Amino acid sequence: MDIQITEVDGIKRVALSGRLDSAGVDVVETRFSAGIVPSGKHTIVDLTEVVFLASLGVRMFISTTRALSWKGGKLVMFGASEPVLEIIETMGVSEIVPVVGSEAEALAFVAE
Repeated sequence: MDIQITEVDGIKRVALSGRLDSAGVDVVETRFSAGIVPSGKHTIVDLTEVVFLASLGVRMFISTTRALSWKGGKLVMFGASEPVLEIIETMGVSEIVPVVGSEAEALAFVAE
C-alpha cells in the first residue's frame, strides 16, 4: 500500500495505491489521518489505484471523514474501480463519505 499527499490551492489530494486490507491499512492509516485531519482542509482522495477495500479501510475513511468534518473540512473520494465501488455501496459508506467519478467532480464537491 502506498500513499501520496499533496496540496494544491488549499485542497489536500491523497492518492492511494494497492490493497486496503488489514496489512495495507496498517501501513497507511496513521499517515492518512495525520496528513489530513490536523489542517482541517478539504480533501479529495484518489482511489483509481486501489485494487481492494476491506472493512478496516472503510473504517479508516469513515473515522477520518468524521474527524475532518469536526474541523470544518470535507472529504470526498473519486475514481473507485467497479469492485471497490461495489464494496463502498454495499457497506453504505457513500452515505457518510461522498464518492464521485472523477477528480473534477471531487474538486467541485469540496468547492460547494
